[in-house]
Amino acid sequence: MTPALLLALPAALIAEGRDGLWMGVLFVVAPLFASVGSGSTRAAGWAAGEQALPLVAMLLVVGLVIWANLSLAGDVATWMGVPRWRGIIPVAGAALALIVWPQTARHWPWFLPVGLVALLLPVAVAIQTSHADPIQTWSQVASLPAFRFPADSPWVREGRAVGSRRGSFALLFEEEHRVTPLDPGPLRIEVSDLGRRQIQEWTLAPGQSVTLRPGDRLQVDGSPRFKFEADKRVPGAPVSGIAWADASRSSPPVTLIRILGLGLTLMGGAASLVGFATPGAPTRASLALGGLVFLAALGWAEAWAIYSVRWAPEFFLRTNTAATLLELPALVLRGNPWGSVLVGLSLLGLLALFLAGSVALREELAIAEAAALASDRGLWGGMFVMAALAALWPVEPWSLLLGALGLGASTLAPLVFFASPTGRPTSAAWAVGLGLTLFLALTAVGRLGVPSGAVAQALLNYPALVAAPVAAGILRVARRPPGP
Repeated sequence: MTPALLLALPAALIAEGRDGLWMGVLFVVAPLFASVGSGSTRAAGWAAGEQALPLVAMLLVVGLVIWANLSLAGDVATWMGVPRWRGIIPVAGAALALIVWPQTARHWPWFLPVGLVALLLPVAVAIQTSHADPIQTWSQVASLPAFRFPADSPWVREGRAVGSRRGSFALLFEEEHRVTPLDPGPLRIEVSDLGRRQIQEWTLAPGQSVTLRPGDRLQVDGSPRFKFEADKRVPGAPVSGIAWADASRSSPPVTLIRILGLGLTLMGGAASLVGFATPGAPTRASLALGGLVFLAALGWAEAWAIYSVRWAPEFFLRTNTAATLLELPALVLRGNPWGSVLVGLSLLGLLALFLAGSVALREELAIAEAAALASDRGLWGGMFVMAALAALWPVEPWSLLLGALGLGASTLAPLVFFASPTGRPTSAAWAVGLGLTLFLALTAVGRLGVPSGAVAQALLNYPALVAAPVAAGILRVARRPPGP
């Protein structure tokens, strides 16, 4: 229920349409699988005394989860027009104060229902305001011939930032469109001239516009601000509503690898966090309650995505990060002051879930026979300080969280399912060490941008597909009885 994952769900649905539903299904299945699959088995290698390397892996996973959520807090601050540190420092301070203050930390489970209610209420208001439930709204989206800028869109009236501060991309225009840059600097446009692509660079005076023709690509570096024309197609959006709702964005092999990689990462990552801290099999009541909670969160994410596509197609512009999705209530209730109130309520809901998750992570680590470290206030203070400093540099929160779960799936999850007290004494250390090395190496290759095909790139996006089977194979071999 960490905020970085919750906001990644509607972002994936908006960007990928039908393909994004796989992430929603895995979001519900992964924690239930981890609870059932690891409920009666604990990591025998860990229990046998080989704690050093698994503990390091556990601390890395927890640190990356904290970093991802603090980076999200910085993105929210940037979206609100204030420096990143103004979002990071208060959130990190609140979480750390809750962890080191025992009287308050005992009540952390109450933050979960508070956070869920705070997130679901804006969706309920959006349903009432639009006079259409999510199913009706989905039908409306599927019948749209094109996604166009509304006349009262902020990207039409005053102009907004486009893109992300973490890279560059090109906006493809499907029809003639007049664009007005609001920031000084050169404007680079890729045009087609007699079948050849060439780059034209323009330097416009303040207030001047440029007209782009169908097929032109506007090169976007950083997050410049632009004004667009009303009732024109949103660049980067699917060609129609049914194309968004029903078409696949990738080839079948790439889609299959992505589903397998995402499934192994989410389920293995969940098992890595749950497996060491589960003293026994969960009860049916706890599984049922957990399933209802995750289904409610999935319903929130799907409704958020559907209403975003219906009432704010500007999100297809890849504006900033998933943090901008929090503006949905204000865009649905355009001109209504209650929209800003509901945006603030959504922020409070995400903060409550992050506070609950931070205390829960500490308790998981304490149960995992690392109570001394979990109670070390200096360790946790240092972890939050390092994560807060790292979050000052903009990094995509979802990529950090995916890295955390993939690291857990490559190192700790094999111990949960395959380690055995009768195995060779050093097998757990070898499995964790090799899984960690492979995961970090493949992640580095993927980040360096080494040229590769679509299938190879899909594998690099999910290093756990390679690292986790290798670690599990070592443990399986170690469980075999020695030969005569």
